[in-house]
Amino acid sequence: MDRTGRGTGRRAGPGAGTDRAGRGSAVRLVVLASACGAFFGFSISSMNQSISRVGVEMSLSSLHQGLVVSALIVGAVTGCVVAGLLTDRLGRHRVLVVSGVLGAAACMLCAVAPDEALLITGRFLNGVAVGATSAVAPVLLAELAPARSRGSVITTYQLVLTVGVLAALVLGVFWGPGDQWRLMFVANAVPALVQAVAAACVPQAPGDLLAAGRPKDALAVLRATRDEAEAEVEYERLLAVRDLPSVGVLRSLADHGTRLPVAIALGAALMNALVGIGAVVYYSTLVFAAAGVGGSSGARIASMSIGVVNVAVSVAALWLVRRYGRRPLLAAGLAGMAGALCAAAWSLLGGDGGSVAGYVTVAAVLLYVGCFAFSAGPVAWVLMAEVLPQEAGARVAGTALALNWSANLLVALLFPVIVGTPGVPARVGLVFLFFAVLCLVFLCLLRRFVPETKDRSLAEVQEELLQRTMARARRHGLRAGSSQ
Repeated sequence: MDRTGRGTGRRAGPGAGTDRAGRGSAVRLVVLASACGAFFGFSISSMNQSISRVGVEMSLSSLHQGLVVSALIVGAVTGCVVAGLLTDRLGRHRVLVVSGVLGAAACMLCAVAPDEALLITGRFLNGVAVGATSAVAPVLLAELAPARSRGSVITTYQLVLTVGVLAALVLGVFWGPGDQWRLMFVANAVPALVQAVAAACVPQAPGDLLAAGRPKDALAVLRATRDEAEAEVEYERLLAVRDLPSVGVLRSLADHGTRLPVAIALGAALMNALVGIGAVVYYSTLVFAAAGVGGSSGARIASMSIGVVNVAVSVAALWLVRRYGRRPLLAAGLAGMAGALCAAAWSLLGGDGGSVAGYVTVAAVLLYVGCFAFSAGPVAWVLMAEVLPQEAGARVAGTALALNWSANLLVALLFPVIVGTPGVPARVGLVFLFFAVLCLVFLCLLRRFVPETKDRSLAEVQEELLQRTMARARRHGLRAGSSQ
């Protein structure tokens, strides 16, 4: 008899196979979350350093360079809408497989594109794949992950997204300015292919299996990914909504039973964009230059320090989201972002463009990015995935992400127009104050309407939201009766 137990005749306990299956399922989910996040993050930053070189090589005007960059965002909005429709037919994990394959093909098209037309086409198709991934991945991960690790799995998605952004920025320093800019798209195809393979290796979502008339398989997936008690509760919840028709956003908002969770999901997606992260990430060089931090040092700070802070705090968010829950993190993050934006605005409005104003602005912007990275960044997607009802999940998630991308596009287009190029410090400061007010508005909405979802099954979350809706309806009914 040896130490490994070979030849001893021992048999594993009845729960050993289930434990191994659960660990294997958890690993596959983390790999899928990482691949989706890397594909998303690398895609949105892949042209940050190389667009100038592409413009020279293809003789593009500033307007046409903007078309090349924004084609991805337009495609992402399209992908979010299409994903909601495809999910009803293909299921969530198959949509991720298709979007991974499409993304890889689109990246390779960009890598070999000889002219502007094919490059824009490839960027648009890449955006469609990214939009579909961003709409489906958080919801699928939430449905397959148990309550105890659901927040961490989805936060892993956000963490690796920030790593993808930083990786694209770093590689862009070496490949972007020179003739090797096409290698950026080849590198972008790698996480897309990993996403397709990883999505094919995870089980179908239990809700999709029930919709396909396979209740035994749905229950088997639930038992393989969580403990028996939680699996039974989730199965009963899915059975209760199995025969409900898939509904869109307007019908969901009109229904008293789904109005609150759908409104929270839409609000979370808008919050992620409207707190101003796009203005800071896309135009950090312009902001720092307006504060008096110019030249090559300002460009390095804009590209690298923000990415490093984003990744570092996102790593901490993996622990924070398990320890403190959703509401406390969002409250602290929104308050911190509002304070940081006010500090940056004070520096820009009252400063003289000297070194002190520059240091204060840089410190405030980095604090803002750090607060975003542990709150509105990851928690928005965790919250959206946890509150959406099954019958509205796919279409509402697609619409929510389309709103998010549209809001990001709006910020990206309007910010340089409002603050000017080069940026006028006073204008940048006023825009930051506007974003600070929005942070406080979302903080008030959070405290009034959003429940805590940490360590709770999706069924428990849906039950509390329904009870809140009914209680609010009763209060309105009493007020109406007393006024008559």
